[in-house]
Amino acid sequence: MKTSAAPGRITRRGIFRAAATGLAGVGLGELALAAPEPAREDTVRDRLWIFACAANSDYPHIGRRSLMTPAEGAFYLGVPNVIMVQSSKSEAPYGRLEPPFAQYTVALRPLKRVVWSVVGSGGFHAPEETKEVLELARSTPNFAGVMLDDFFTNRKEGKRAQWSVDELADVRRRLKQTNAKLDVFSTFYVTQFDLPLRDYLDLIDVVTLWTWKPEELKNLEANLERAEKAAPKARKMLGCYVVDYGKKQGVPVPLMKLQCETGLRWLRERRIEGIIFLGNTTMDLGFDSVEWTRQWIEKVGSAKVR
Repeated sequence: MKTSAAPGRITRRGIFRAAATGLAGVGLGELALAAPEPAREDTVRDRLWIFACAANSDYPHIGRRSLMTPAEGAFYLGVPNVIMVQSSKSEAPYGRLEPPFAQYTVALRPLKRVVWSVVGSGGFHAPEETKEVLELARSTPNFAGVMLDDFFTNRKEGKRAQWSVDELADVRRRLKQTNAKLDVFSTFYVTQFDLPLRDYLDLIDVVTLWTWKPEELKNLEANLERAEKAAPKARKMLGCYVVDYGKKQGVPVPLMKLQCETGLRWLRERRIEGIIFLGNTTMDLGFDSVEWTRQWIEKVGSAKVR
């Protein structure tokens, strides 16, 4: 049954009409002022990334609901680059990236670079999803590469990684056939230096270095040196947790500052080419470390790297 809105009552259509009327007198130049400033290639902001998963996929780990999507996380932090990471159904029963993936890329079009996992959180991988991601590389203009998250098994013998060296080489070959400039990224934890991984690391373009325990951040300098020796062919990025998952609380702000300021110095010394913040599923929960990071990015983002 059709009914008319009562006089003076606010309706959704009424709001839309009012918004359209209000914008009718606004020039295109004025609208452009509201758009985010693009990250210039020689600025710090251009080198900043967010490590992102499906909204609320971290609920089993944090125990708190998060509503922030990957695109919203990038917008909130003010960063132009995203790494999209898949989770298994068992790890993320409250949210994961559900195929087909192409629709997710629509919200990511304003970003500069998108990297998508072919090996995801906890080492999850599936041949049909790998195939789909490699298709995204052909159809997504801002696609920059593929991610191997939790790729190494921490074993010195037997199954050292989620794929064999030959399987990794095959995925790398298929990616480079699409565009030789596309990169293979991998997570590398500071606990993995003593593993025999050189044959794998020689096939990786960008090693992202992660420190799981906040109290071990005091070893950042020594650990970058070890990463440089472990993977001399690969470029490096610094991975920064904003939350201590073990304690389910924010990384202490002084240690957050240590990560960020050290990463900024390394950027300027050309020892790394990016800083990654993990991640959107922790950024709407009120942690001080998150807000401090957002303000730090706002402060240094427009500064030149060199």
